[in-house]
Amino acid sequence: SVKFLFANTVQHRAVLVLRGSKLSRAVSDSDPGVTGEKVLEVKPLEDSSEARHTAKILNELMEKFHKVLKEHPINKERVARGLPPANAILVRGAGILPKIRPLSEIYSVEAVCVAATSLIRGVCKAAGMQLLTIKGATGTPQTDYIAKAKAAVQALKENDLVLLHVKAPDVASHDGNVRQKVEVIEKIDRMLSYILNKVDLGETYVALTADHTTSCVTGNHEGDPVPVAITGPYVRSDDVEEFGERACTKGGLGRLRGKDLMPILMNFIGKVKKFGA
Repeated sequence: SVKFLFANTVQHRAVLVLRGSKLSRAVSDSDPGVTGEKVLEVKPLEDSSEARHTAKILNELMEKFHKVLKEHPINKERVARGLPPANAILVRGAGILPKIRPLSEIYSVEAVCVAATSLIRGVCKAAGMQLLTIKGATGTPQTDYIAKAKAAVQALKENDLVLLHVKAPDVASHDGNVRQKVEVIEKIDRMLSYILNKVDLGETYVALTADHTTSCVTGNHEGDPVPVAITGPYVRSDDVEEFGERACTKGGLGRLRGKDLMPILMNFIGKVKKFGA
């Protein structure tokens, strides 16, 4: 009664889509989140027939995936070379596509996404944004940073809002690779320099931030606040002269909630409605 789609995205990541009746997102992850631990059984997170049904399907799928991978020629070759087989699919982050009002309806803007990571592209697509596919953009530390910058600058000529996303710092942090993270940040510096030199800052607003903190120490996502910087016409300046977690705590924006950033940016470009008179 359920059909599924499994598609590779970036690196080891993939998307598993279940389509059918009596499905639920209230199921646990099979990913233990710790290297060396056993794969977990998916369990229902609520007392409903839909959650139990979905958990049962996912556990059956994982067993079938394991059997297929176990017999795969690549895994047999890995075992022969003394390497561990890639013999399991970890499922996590169950969800259902929500109904989202497009940005064009909320703010009357034409918006574009420049990103290679499928999750980010999916979020932007759900928000009604146009997706650009950039040659050389890989969603890895080896991505073509300048190609993405050029695409963003070009897209700004015909659109109100361009989201340029870079996955690379997150990848380096998850790996605990401090040296690579430094190299990635330096490449982002050059990418940002290209953008600032190509756009008219008398007519353009540029915001720089991150969607979450990923620690090189823990290798995990953390709840620490991320820095935010905004420049453009009539933006009030403060005394902060560098971009980083510590420096930005002293900035004029204060501590923002994530959901407050878009209204602030839309206010700058004159796309918010007045309250009252």
